[in-house]
Amino acid sequence: MKYSNYKVYTTVLIFAVIILSSCGKKFFYDGINDDPTQLKDPTPSLMLAPIILASGYEYGGDESRFPSTFVQQVTGAANQSYSASIYNISPDDVDNMWSFGFYSGLMNNNYDLIIKSSSLNQKYYHAVAQILMANSLQRTTDLWGDIPYTQAFKGNDSKNAAFDTQESIYNQIFTLLNSSIAEIESGDAGASVPGSEDYLYSGDMDKWKMFAHSLKARSFIHLVKVNPAYYDSVINEIPNAFAGNADNANVPFSASSVNSQNPTFQFNDQRGDITYDGYLQTLLKDAGDPRYAVYFDATDSTLLGSLYGSKNSSIPLMTFYELKFVEAEAQFQKGDKVAAAAAYNAAVKANLNYTIQNDSYAASVEKTAANITLTDIMTQKYIALFLRSESWTDWRRTGIPALTATSGNVNGDVIPRALVYPSKEIRYNSNTPKGRTLSSKLWWDK
Repeated sequence: MKYSNYKVYTTVLIFAVIILSSCGKKFFYDGINDDPTQLKDPTPSLMLAPIILASGYEYGGDESRFPSTFVQQVTGAANQSYSASIYNISPDDVDNMWSFGFYSGLMNNNYDLIIKSSSLNQKYYHAVAQILMANSLQRTTDLWGDIPYTQAFKGNDSKNAAFDTQESIYNQIFTLLNSSIAEIESGDAGASVPGSEDYLYSGDMDKWKMFAHSLKARSFIHLVKVNPAYYDSVINEIPNAFAGNADNANVPFSASSVNSQNPTFQFNDQRGDITYDGYLQTLLKDAGDPRYAVYFDATDSTLLGSLYGSKNSSIPLMTFYELKFVEAEAQFQKGDKVAAAAAYNAAVKANLNYTIQNDSYAASVEKTAANITLTDIMTQKYIALFLRSESWTDWRRTGIPALTATSGNVNGDVIPRALVYPSKEIRYNSNTPKGRTLSSKLWWDK
């Protein structure tokens, strides 16, 4: 099994050669077709770091730009980004995100790590791999809905993979997370504990377990339009999930080379066809919100600030403050406004401490059981999850904030609710669902 950040497809050139029958030596040496830059039989410890980095890179890449444009946290100013801002998105536009961002790169390698760690009975690596796969599946299905999984990651045999329903994908997500939690709790007799290659938690399995519970809470809140009973499921995960910002799943970028730079910085540096004005910026400015100073550049507010726009800015896969907003929503919808207000206030403070290291502004937006609303919760969450695709998921679930479709759009004044399937899948996989448009509603959005 070869391991790389992207699946490499090679074409074999066959040529005719004349070899003297009396020659006893081989014309080609053994292993001539082997790529010396690839690891043939990598260990889980060598596989983990690239998967974590790829996960953060994608979360801060196309997966950030399309949703952030839809919910007007950013504005497409030119080229493909402008087309996205008026909802003129073709299957070709999402090919790279699907193929290289998720399937051929991130999830294919993640699948290999699950198989390899299982074969070696390295339970902690296996648990971590399952958590990362659950995270990727949740993000992918929330963009497209039905996606390949049970027949994916099998090389050429996956070219015509079936598309699993979004409902079944969510069941797989919960299975992966529950399995990982059980493995961590049972321990690893082989002591195969991740170390410095674990860029999220340096082998702290208690934090990985909290991450798994936090992802379960996030996933449950996505499904409440399908069944409101999932609000209870959210609340049940909170005691075992993140307890503070120290538990955040932040992917670091060292910026020691071009390949290790933050993806948002790279995009702005190389293309620069997105500006950072829009609904969110106006919201912060009008409120006198101090996060304005770190979200946007001090000399030009159409540029991204240093917090998320530097070469070495980290990408948060999930945070304590997101979890507390999830809890606040669930408690509010269950009618416990005391608990809802407490979780909301804790979320705002945690985000302020994360972004500006000062939570004094929290008093300006503090809420009590007597005056808290769902709009309060979701608006502050929208501010806190700047540049994260979760904001699009939240808007599709709740309609908050109340956005108006971009002027001059080509989608009938309807803000997108799903991505179209990529052109390569449409061309080469006959199982690709038909009839998908940007206005299509996913299973959990109906």
